[in-house]
Amino acid sequence: APVPSGYLLLGAYRNQNPDLWQKYKLMARAMSEGVGRQDDVPLEPVSVATSSWEIEGDVLDSERNEWYLYHGSSVDSLKGICSSSFRLALAGTGATWKDADKATGTPLYGYGIYLAEHVTKADEYAAAIPPDDSIRPIDDADVELHCVLLCRVFGGRTRVVTTNEFEIDKLRSDVFEGPYDSVFGDRVSTLGKPFREVVVYDKDQCYPEFLLVYQRSYD
Repeated sequence: APVPSGYLLLGAYRNQNPDLWQKYKLMARAMSEGVGRQDDVPLEPVSVATSSWEIEGDVLDSERNEWYLYHGSSVDSLKGICSSSFRLALAGTGATWKDADKATGTPLYGYGIYLAEHVTKADEYAAAIPPDDSIRPIDDADVELHCVLLCRVFGGRTRVVTTNEFEIDKLRSDVFEGPYDSVFGDRVSTLGKPFREVVVYDKDQCYPEFLLVYQRSYD
């Protein structure tokens, strides 16, 4: 399928979920204080495409790798995330490559929550919004619309991966048992791929802050 040349934003809905917000802030505070972490890895800030954004609300802690990142899926899945957060059990059920006889595949950096710095990457996973869904901001049912989440993500100490030479289990153990809080998949600088992705393995590191509804455009 052709890659869209642009995206026309038609609606932006701010998610007001005090329970998820509190869990996110508690996780961010614990990570900032280094609770349960080794101190032999310095916390090095990594900039993303959205780092210069200023959005009304709590200012991002860029020094500790708090980012705005995109996540694409179906509108029902995104509404569910806004209501009750991400479900790690569903990792690999989306657009991830999988065997023909299997419902899930193994994501590149293991099972986790995948987020993108560019909407173009998240859009690859975005399903069309049904014509009768109430979230559609326009009445014309023939116009195909999609949606993504813009999430606040606390990356903390992020393990930057620039090659294909890594072991998934080692990445996860570096986060669960080692000094890191997230994985930063930089497939641009060395491999020449078009996108970078961030992976976190704890849902409380993400707060689904905005649901964005848009129309793809093609030149």
